[in-house]
Amino acid sequence: MTIKSINAKDTFTVRHPVLRPDRPIEDCCFELDNHASSLHLGIEFNGEIIAVLSALPIKCVNFPNLMSMRLRGIATLHPFQKKGLGSQLMIEIEKRLLKLKKIKLLWLNARISAKSFYQNLGYETMGKTFNVQGIGVHQFMYKKLLE
Repeated sequence: MTIKSINAKDTFTVRHPVLRPDRPIEDCCFELDNHASSLHLGIEFNGEIIAVLSALPIKCVNFPNLMSMRLRGIATLHPFQKKGLGSQLMIEIEKRLLKLKKIKLLWLNARISAKSFYQNLGYETMGKTFNVQGIGVHQFMYKKLLE
């Protein structure tokens, strides 16, 4: 298994069945997916992308003075879940963004079912839970990157 940089469209083969099942493939496209500063990582196994993560240059309104990136589309194909692949991607994106020096905060809107996953990686919650239409209840989470 190898972690590698991929393009936004390469994430759809994992985003669609895991995060947007029974919805049009177009729902897998996120704001700023194709921005020059966006980063997309995938884990490849036997020539197939099985886990993905995207970091998008979206400012965090809760921390307006910190340069931040939003994490989205963090997903692993069902047969490969619960094997630590998502954690590997999270650790790798943090390493890569720390090297850029300017990024000081990572943030995301976590599905409630994944909240403990992010907490175990050092992410903190803020505010109340909220519903994302057609997807479910979410919680704002963040992590300050320390040099």
